[in-house]
Amino acid sequence: MNYLDRKQLCRMMRLEKDRFSVNLDVKHFSPEELKVKVLGDVIEVHGKHEERQDEHGFISREFHRKYRVPADVDPLTITSSLSSDGVLTVNGPRKQVTGPERTIPITREEKPAVTAAPKK
Repeated sequence: MNYLDRKQLCRMMRLEKDRFSVNLDVKHFSPEELKVKVLGDVIEVHGKHEERQDEHGFISREFHRKYRVPADVDPLTITSSLSSDGVLTVNGPRKQVTGPERTIPITREEKPAVTAAPKK
């Protein structure tokens, strides 16, 4: 995956027919340095690592992200997973509409919906 594909994938919050998902690029963090929690209808993702040396010198990183849980997603069903290439996915199933689909018949009325104001 090239940089632009990864950047687009990792900015996405998607609401599909059957699920809600968020992808975050967290390749600079180990699983122990990440926390995902749900507070009411808000998902909070926090990542932090202390100062460490990289190819350019020393660096420390920290981020906080918050996402509102859609009304049709039960916060108790939200899960998270971390891919081998450092993409954190947080998702939850959407509640299915109960009952079968049905077609609503359209009735025709003989009177207009809008009547003209009386003339003076």
